[in-house]
Amino acid sequence: MEKIVSTEFIVSFAISFAITGIFPIVLLIILGVKRKINAAPLFMGAGAFFVSQVLIRIPIINVLSTQEWFQDFAASQLILYVLILSFTAGLFEESARLGGALLLKKHRTYKDIISFGLGHGLCEVVMLIGLSSIQNIVLAVMLNNGSIYAVLPAETIDLLLNNLAVSTTAQVYLQILERFSAVLFHIFATMLIFIGVIKKKKAVYYLLALGAHTFFNFGLLLIAQYTNMYIMEAAALALGLAGGYFVLRQKKIMTETE
Repeated sequence: MEKIVSTEFIVSFAISFAITGIFPIVLLIILGVKRKINAAPLFMGAGAFFVSQVLIRIPIINVLSTQEWFQDFAASQLILYVLILSFTAGLFEESARLGGALLLKKHRTYKDIISFGLGHGLCEVVMLIGLSSIQNIVLAVMLNNGSIYAVLPAETIDLLLNNLAVSTTAQVYLQILERFSAVLFHIFATMLIFIGVIKKKKAVYYLLALGAHTFFNFGLLLIAQYTNMYIMEAAALALGLAGGYFVLRQKKIMTETE
């Protein structure tokens, strides 16, 4: 039987799973053993992402996406649609981040903030990319051996084939780079929220984090829409590194004020 999914594609999915599914867990274990992170804020950060996105926002968007009026709105008002998606991502995640920071009354050191940010960011990596990568491997194997036709309806298989036809392995690898940029941003946003809590300026820093989150998502989606994925990923990396630099600067500031 002729292969529908090339070996190159399957290898790219496997590499993606190794980096976005296995590596984050191994990294957290190593950091935990070396006591570079703290457990309570780490799990609080992961919980903030899981509750705000996986349990609330994503299911809402999935339900809305089945409605004809919403589909028409997304098609006819693309810019506004992208802005709403970007804003709601920030609204849900930064609200959950603030809630977590308020609950962690005894965990507000620099290490705690980094732990929270890593928990949030790496949970997103594993849940959204790591799990989808292993799913892609399974689907690719089933497409190649023909067993998928006994499991999924024909229209779903046609959709998978159409998506595969317009996809490249470069997109798979660039998605890994995008997650690195996103994790840096999540640590940056976490730092903003915690600074606000520590300085008793929660509203100001919450709005800053919300604005930054909206700008990050909206700007990158627009760049992807009107240029190409390479420029978008370069912009994402630049923003992520800028956020990472800000976080590193805070370590010195926090040490000096302790």
